[in-house]
Amino acid sequence: MIHEHPLKILKHAKSSIWLLIFPILRGIRSFSLDLDAFYTWITGGWFDLLVLIVILAFGYFRWLFTWMRLGKNHIRVMSGIFVKRVTEMPYKSIAVVTAQHSFYLRPFHAVRVHVDTDAGVFGTTDLSILLHRDELKKIQRKLPKIVRKEKKTFTLSSKWYKIVFFSFVFSSSLSGAVYVSALIFNAGRIVMEAMRDDWTEMYRIANDMSENMSAGAPVDIPPVAIILMFIVLGTWLLSFIINIFRYSDFVMKKDTHIMRIISGAFTRRIFNIIPEKINYLDLRQSFITKLFRVSSLNISCSGYGKGKNELPVLLPLLTQREANDALDMLGFKKYLVRRKVRPVKSSVISYISAPLTIAAVILAAGWLTVYFLSQLSNIMFFVVLILEIPFIWLTVVKLYAHATTGVTVEDDFCCIRYSRFFAYHTILADKNKLVKIQIFQSLINKKTGRCRLDFYFNSEKTRAHKVKGLRVEEAQKIIEQLGVLESGEKMHNF
Repeated sequence: MIHEHPLKILKHAKSSIWLLIFPILRGIRSFSLDLDAFYTWITGGWFDLLVLIVILAFGYFRWLFTWMRLGKNHIRVMSGIFVKRVTEMPYKSIAVVTAQHSFYLRPFHAVRVHVDTDAGVFGTTDLSILLHRDELKKIQRKLPKIVRKEKKTFTLSSKWYKIVFFSFVFSSSLSGAVYVSALIFNAGRIVMEAMRDDWTEMYRIANDMSENMSAGAPVDIPPVAIILMFIVLGTWLLSFIINIFRYSDFVMKKDTHIMRIISGAFTRRIFNIIPEKINYLDLRQSFITKLFRVSSLNISCSGYGKGKNELPVLLPLLTQREANDALDMLGFKKYLVRRKVRPVKSSVISYISAPLTIAAVILAAGWLTVYFLSQLSNIMFFVVLILEIPFIWLTVVKLYAHATTGVTVEDDFCCIRYSRFFAYHTILADKNKLVKIQIFQSLINKKTGRCRLDFYFNSEKTRAHKVKGLRVEEAQKIIEQLGVLESGEKMHNF
């Protein structure tokens, strides 16, 4: 029988224990060395202390009645004080076991353990427990071990400058904004009160910078534009720093039976992945990494890369030669082949029409605003500029995507190249991992004989890999090769 780490008692009790902080602090503030005052404090605060004891006792009994047992073929977890809940997970069903060694848990020899399978509720962990490090070793003994004497055993690590470049390319202001919003949401009014003076000081600095920069510029630069620039750069920098700490000291070890990924500075994460549970590989690139001919190798596997703002990275940054070597060692080298089916040339409009239309609407809205509200001309210039840049950039990305998108199906595998927003994806997968394929045609596509082909692979999250601009006949042939249709059969319902 294995119990969770005793720190879990505080975790069970924390949902209500914060209510006692303020009365206790008030009591401490009024406390003095005078015995009469001490007696008054004790008699006045006894109820708060009693509630605190009850809360801790509730946490203790929840901890006491939650335990785990490692059987011969499965893990059994028992929980519940009045209503018992029993969960059994066969070892053969486990896809990923994650151990998170947070810096603040290390002094207590505690580690967070997440166990995931292909079953369960999507987006959630099947089993999440806080264990002593010695108890974690018992679980690891039930998993396959890396046998260094095997021919297919290898270890790959990423250099520090690759981690920095990877963090630079894949960081975003949106991710940084999520961290900031989470901080403000969790801390609430306390953070907002503390930041009020900082906002005032920031506006004063922005106003001074606005006056200095506008002196030599053809248009006045409003303080709001400078504050917005600070926010965008600040949130991007936060995301960049977090990614560096998260993926630093990245090491991947693999043999036939198990794959182990280790990364992180302050929070050391160790992922134990069963290779046969991997759904597909994803060579991911941005427009910048394509120019440098480098890519990031990701995987789709239940339980890996499912955390907030986490990427399912197998190897952070690879040159084209390193990617080929890595795919060869992983057994996916044969999957990376040239495109056999590609979009028709006239379909380029379907790739760039959406970002171009949005860019035109933004420009028109800005012009109309200035026409009717001329006093907003300065600020609208920067608002339109900031909004236009990503969509113009997306147009360039989609234009290049049209030249690189394609599908290849050979023997028992498929290679799919497509783009999603600003990223380019190359999906490498076995045909038996494909669960659904769908042809989609708009009214315009029906007249031109084109279609979009959507691929759905076995995955924890439902995600369509969409290839646009294909001829219907070629899409039918791909479906036929994948064994969905018999030879000569046609799909009529588009």
